[in-house]
Amino acid sequence: MIAGAIGNDNQFARFAALIGKAEWGSDVRYAKNPDRVAHRETLDAAISQALSTADADLWLAKLTASGIPCGRINSVAQALSDPHTIAREMVRTVQHPTAGEVKMLGIPFRFSDTPASVRRAPPLLGQHTEEVLRDVLQLSDARIAELRSAKVI
Repeated sequence: MIAGAIGNDNQFARFAALIGKAEWGSDVRYAKNPDRVAHRETLDAAISQALSTADADLWLAKLTASGIPCGRINSVAQALSDPHTIAREMVRTVQHPTAGEVKMLGIPFRFSDTPASVRRAPPLLGQHTEEVLRDVLQLSDARIAELRSAKVI
């Protein structure tokens, strides 16, 4: 699948000609953007039909060569196995306490002075409750025991 960003009437006319539908450039239903919006359902179906005549790689090459902004729409599996995703270390493998090795998304930001990293797997339900109550909220062991006894935690 591909996505195109056809932003004006001239681009649309070039796009239409490129996909073998040059007549759309002067068709009153499609020549101007407001008309394309009004007839979007039929136009989308017609574009899909026209693009189904060749594979995505061919259309991407033709559209790119014609200066029409476009790109591939990847599945999740394709996106996660893309060379750029791999180079950016966007898929990390971590050890989970019950599931074993799990893959999860890495940190998309790169800061030179404050590097971020995936250090552990998502927690189990309640795994860090006491740690947060004690270390962050400064509750005593006795207070935590009261909360547990009252089934608050």
